[in-house]
Amino acid sequence: METIRKEELTKIFDAVLASMEAAKEELIELDGAMGDGDLGLTMCSGFQVVTEEIRKLDETDIGKLLLKLGMKMNAAVPSTMGTLVSTCFVKAAPKAKGKTEVKLADFIAMGKGAIAGVMERGKTKVGDKTMLDALAPAVDALEAASVAGKSMKDAWQDAFEAAKEGVEKTKTMQSVHGRAAYYREKSVGRQDPGATAIMYIVRGIAEGVR
Repeated sequence: METIRKEELTKIFDAVLASMEAAKEELIELDGAMGDGDLGLTMCSGFQVVTEEIRKLDETDIGKLLLKLGMKMNAAVPSTMGTLVSTCFVKAAPKAKGKTEVKLADFIAMGKGAIAGVMERGKTKVGDKTMLDALAPAVDALEAASVAGKSMKDAWQDAFEAAKEGVEKTKTMQSVHGRAAYYREKSVGRQDPGATAIMYIVRGIAEGVR
């Protein structure tokens, strides 16, 4: 599967939802330690809406699809993480505008758009113990895989492994954003819930492109 059209994208979102549902309790527990504990529910609800909405839309332009799905998700799960994941959709969308199929190079461009969107919206950077600490390594891994001439499937598997490593590194970081920032030193030793959610999104994509 080297090109992704709406049909394949629908299956990918199904796989992301399944990945989120499998991780729901873990995310609730992680988020409950330093946040409000609703992350697992938020992510499952958000991707449930996405899987339903993509089936209702006649749109085949991937860029327009992502924009509509991002806006729908934002309205459905009004929370910090819901807003940031929605931002990923919205900021990735222009990179796929006018395309009915996307390739690995497009995913890389979309990933970079998502990173820029999160940095701007969340006023954050890599190393701040946020979702970026999984998202940025994942996109870097996609780019490295592309340079190496790897397949879409292998590239996303590399991205998942990179996201996992990124999550592991967040254990050594101190939170500076959100509710977790109140805990500061206490946050050291715990992996970031947002980065963990991104890791499971990437896992879902990796499973969906097989």
